[in-house]
Amino acid sequence: MDTHDVISAFIDNEPFDAGELARALAQPGGRDLLLDLVALRALVQEDGMAPAPAAKSGAATRTAWMAVGFLAASIIFALATALVLPGMLRQRVPDAPPRPDRVVTFDTAGSGNAQ
Repeated sequence: MDTHDVISAFIDNEPFDAGELARALAQPGGRDLLLDLVALRALVQEDGMAPAPAAKSGAATRTAWMAVGFLAASIIFALATALVLPGMLRQRVPDAPPRPDRVVTFDTAGSGNAQ
């Protein structure tokens, strides 16, 4: 990387080599370039323009995918519940008593031998 690229990467929070940055700042125009870029950034931010967003890290991307997965699982669960639950809540016809195979009768009037 040349001097301008290393210092620009440092200012823009992009990956850079610390050794190359030290060499770039050791050059006569390196420090002046750094000061110019810092002043330019301050002027741009005062005009209401936001700085460019930094690249997402692996942890932020992983968190976003976990949120998407959780949302997908929630939707699948809700759909399955909507399909299964009404059938479980439907009232069934009550069971009828079994039909008798034989009829047993009792004579409670008595047979007349009682004293």
